[in-house]
Amino acid sequence: MDLYYQEYHRPTRPMTYDGAIKTCLVKTVDMNGRASRSEFWSFFLFHLPMMPALGLVGIFFTMGINSISSGVGIGLLDTLLFVPASYLVVSLQLVFFYSFTSATVRRLHDVGRTGWWLLLTPTLVGLLVIGFFLFLEGESNKNKYGAVPTNAPIEASMAEIISAIPDNLSMSLRSAWIGRERVLAVFAGVFLASLVITTVLAYSAGLSGAFLQFSLQEEIFDGKVDFAEDPGSDSEGRTNDSALWESACSELIEMEEITDCGLVFGRQGVRVNGFFDEGGIIPQPLNAVGATGITGDWTNVSWDYPEAYDSGPPINDKRTIRFYGDGIWDGDLGERHANRVIYGSWPSSAEEASANRSIILPSQIASKAGVGVNDTVDTLTFTYTYDYLGFAAIASGFDDCPGEEYFNQESGYLYCQVNMTVYDLKVAAVYQEGGAGNPTLLFNPIMVSDSVLTEEQKLTLMNNDHGYLGIAIDRNELPSSSTRAATDWLDGLKGDIEGVNYTSGSDIMIEYNDLISGTILFLDIFLGIISVFDYILMIPIVVLSFSVLIYGLVLSLEQRRREISIHRVIGGSESTLTSMILSELAVVGVIGWFTGYLLAMASVPVVLDAVGFMAFERSDFRVVPTLSGLVTLLIFTVTVGLTLLFGNSRTKDFLSIEIDEGVRRVATRKKSRLWLHLIIFFVGILSFLESWIESNGGLGPISDDGISSNFIVDGLLFLFGPFFLWIGGALVLGRIGAAGPRIFTTLFGWSPVLTDIKRGLKGSGSSESVNRLAIILLLTLSIVTVAAVQGYTGTLVDERTTSAQTGADLQVQFEEPVSQQRAMDEVILAIQRAGESEIDSIDYVTSVGDIFTNQKGEGSLLRTWILFDGNENTLQWDEQTIPGDDIDVVSAGWASFGFTAGSSARSQLDISKNDIGSNTTIEFTSYSFGGLDSDMNPIITTTVTEADITYLGGHRWVPGLQSSEANQAIVIGEATYKELLGQNAVESYTSNRWFFELCDETQKDCKNALKTLGVEISNGVGVASSSNWGTNHEANERTGGLIFGTPGLLSLQFVVASLASIASAFVFLSLVLSQRKKELAILQAIGASPQQVMRLVLFEIMAILLVSMGLGVILGLAISESFNGFFGVFGYIFQIFLGQSAPIDRDLVWPWTELILVNASVLVAVVIALLFTTRRALKSDLAIVLKGE
Repeated sequence: MDLYYQEYHRPTRPMTYDGAIKTCLVKTVDMNGRASRSEFWSFFLFHLPMMPALGLVGIFFTMGINSISSGVGIGLLDTLLFVPASYLVVSLQLVFFYSFTSATVRRLHDVGRTGWWLLLTPTLVGLLVIGFFLFLEGESNKNKYGAVPTNAPIEASMAEIISAIPDNLSMSLRSAWIGRERVLAVFAGVFLASLVITTVLAYSAGLSGAFLQFSLQEEIFDGKVDFAEDPGSDSEGRTNDSALWESACSELIEMEEITDCGLVFGRQGVRVNGFFDEGGIIPQPLNAVGATGITGDWTNVSWDYPEAYDSGPPINDKRTIRFYGDGIWDGDLGERHANRVIYGSWPSSAEEASANRSIILPSQIASKAGVGVNDTVDTLTFTYTYDYLGFAAIASGFDDCPGEEYFNQESGYLYCQVNMTVYDLKVAAVYQEGGAGNPTLLFNPIMVSDSVLTEEQKLTLMNNDHGYLGIAIDRNELPSSSTRAATDWLDGLKGDIEGVNYTSGSDIMIEYNDLISGTILFLDIFLGIISVFDYILMIPIVVLSFSVLIYGLVLSLEQRRREISIHRVIGGSESTLTSMILSELAVVGVIGWFTGYLLAMASVPVVLDAVGFMAFERSDFRVVPTLSGLVTLLIFTVTVGLTLLFGNSRTKDFLSIEIDEGVRRVATRKKSRLWLHLIIFFVGILSFLESWIESNGGLGPISDDGISSNFIVDGLLFLFGPFFLWIGGALVLGRIGAAGPRIFTTLFGWSPVLTDIKRGLKGSGSSESVNRLAIILLLTLSIVTVAAVQGYTGTLVDERTTSAQTGADLQVQFEEPVSQQRAMDEVILAIQRAGESEIDSIDYVTSVGDIFTNQKGEGSLLRTWILFDGNENTLQWDEQTIPGDDIDVVSAGWASFGFTAGSSARSQLDISKNDIGSNTTIEFTSYSFGGLDSDMNPIITTTVTEADITYLGGHRWVPGLQSSEANQAIVIGEATYKELLGQNAVESYTSNRWFFELCDETQKDCKNALKTLGVEISNGVGVASSSNWGTNHEANERTGGLIFGTPGLLSLQFVVASLASIASAFVFLSLVLSQRKKELAILQAIGASPQQVMRLVLFEIMAILLVSMGLGVILGLAISESFNGFFGVFGYIFQIFLGQSAPIDRDLVWPWTELILVNASVLVAVVIALLFTTRRALKSDLAIVLKGE
């Protein structure tokens, strides 16, 4: 009898320090068995100093790798080689961490406790309880975790153990290669899980970096450097010498984070102590107030700029001007300025700017003044701020104001502003005005070389705090892994800049105003919502990857049940067999994880370039996404760790059964949980019905509020319902898919083709394995369907949104009403200037009239829009906005005295959607001046005309016009307009807004031409603004149907799920058929011909496949409908954050071609697997197969 099985017996000698280290390292992945106190605490004393030491080594190692990476400078190589190499020390730390964790689990086993106690480690109470257990003496008899530890030392030395590692790995690799059919499923599962999780996390990080770069593209300067103290006679650390102040740039650019720096005369110094500090509003810019020149008409220019108030705090609403010093014209700052130039060229050096006395004008100023490149500006007058008074001191006024007083009504401050003039300027370039940038510097200024300022003028500006240093940072150094990392980096930079004094001898003290952090504050909120949406969206593909992993492990390990039992017969111990299985799984798992990781990191930049579903276009932003060591460690732990954990659990199950059971492959049946699957499926069906009823305006007695009108219940159904439908549907419908052969036999049993294989069908199949195959096919094909449907729906939403926003290929708004001919002439001139071959003429042109009418007998006015005959040739109508689905029919109705009405207008007219065909009379009142009466009062003559119109139905919007205004308006046709205003009304019609049809906007060349033309027409004479389909569509594509980032993720889902469906069908089918070798051999032994066996297998599997494929597509279509509510909720949130508003509903698109292609590919893969595996089984020696060897 083994003495260690006797009661009250513990090892008589403790384990040595070296022995404990060797034992624990050898048992790194072995959490079975028990460990004595001496083994655990000896290894603890080794582990305690080892982890900090490895951490220190890791810091220096990572620094070295990063240094090499920076020297090479190849983004893809960095992603695929240097980033993984930087994790080598982390991997070593991981090995020691696993070793210590497994030793702790075995120590808990020794005192009769489960290893799950470690889940309490994060809590103080948990640490105290676990520590107490670890100090206890182990149980003296055999317990459920194994025999009493012997503390027997491992004879091999540490060097021998380490040298044996390659041999063990090689042996595991050879074993995996020999049994490659069974480990292929494990590899596929780990690879897929690693690929998906890494891609999702890296995509999120990359999206953060890309969106940060996207947000910064309008910004020229990254920082504003001001003096630390306000100007005054007693202030220190300042200078009024502009040359000395500019020389501080030479010290700033010595910092590796700063790439460029230059002196700017512009906004006064900003010194704030918090977000709401009024010091952010008081400092004023330089404002342009007048200009003269022999060319152009400067009297036509307005120097007011109200857009500044609309897009930021109430600092200043005048056109600003900046004077640039030598450092601005070249380098990074010069390049950033040059990128916005549309006419002329940015001066390449300070010398060129000084010699030409260069001025660079915003496009609106140049257009209104009628000046261009090389024209001269004789004088340019601007104001600087001499002093200011707060609201409380305004009553007393300024003691001495040498200029004019200006009261800012928005901020409540009174300013003393003084004029200053510069002379003889030459227009070097005109730049395209961008959107609102960071309000610190204000935006879209006039830019002039400071060489035009006299020394006296520079001194005055310096004395009044108008001189600052503008800097550019190396944006490639700005961390893009997260906004938190970027904020920390910028905070560190601010501390470094402000931590020293500048210009030796003068000791200038500065305050650094970071212009990027304000953008990041918005990103933190916005990207947080995006991440939540993206993670929820990717739940199905993550669940699918783990389903493939677990099912693959089950099938793989099932094939080793008999092998394990035979090993036990010939003397294999539990620990040896467990180690053999786990080492093989570890090798396969690590290879699968690393392959998936590399492919994910290489593919994320491509996914980030998605501009639509399965449409990719290289963007201007180059982002190399990286994951932190902790995140990489987490992915490794989740994928490889789950493989080992599940493999260990399954191996223990095999070791617990009797040997003859394992040899005979006795199947154990688990209790069915069909009731739970049905409940989950039922909740999912409710979600589908709720979404369908709401999107289709009701169902019978149920209103468009749906089954439930409760907002919370609705939200929960839309959020969780699609996942319940997917999981429950796969589990329930998988049973139907597995029953495919029985279904086909019942339907086609009369066919002679099935006559000779019916008997084989009755007893064939491994129901559990076949059921898993059906579930995997349902999961993968339903995801493919969801991704394709929602992806193509998003693409259509992008196009519809653009058409609703723009209205036509080109929409032009003029400063005052113009005739059709005048509008066409201006567009023709812009076409000629653009020089795009894709657009050489105007195909169609129209406008939308706007008058006010009233219903006869009613006093309230009704907004009335007029659509002229032929408008459908220009305006891009959508079937969602009109009654019916044929714009030609509706246009004919408008032309025949018909009208449509928005929802608010219907209420005003007291009509409903069902009153189609009803008539009403509207009146139009015109007013004319009839002179003065005897009392000198004006004589106003009113003329009332009326028209009878017929209700055609409701509209939701008119292309190119605000959808909110469309709700309050009715739309009439040209005939009604003539009836109300006279037959000559159309010929004399003028409008501020005109729409143009120019080319096929869905073609890439046309879109590019429209973008160029949009820039040209914006600078036309009398043009207030313009929008074009190409630019708007590109913006909507980047934001993914108003849901930022979804095109890339849905494309990823579609590709991964498609590949997974094909690969899993091949791999799982091969494993299922391999399990049935003996069954096929028996059929041959009792007289079945190879052709009959082939037909039997082909019919059975194809029946399962066809039923599962059909159910998978149907399930995917239902999930797509359920997901529509989810997309709608997040789409509304993103519209709010992006300041957009689109009336488009997400009408689902059914891409049958793509779905048929994927299903056909799965079918081909299955047929290949069938032929390959079945032919090989039929060629096997029957005697050997029947003996089970």
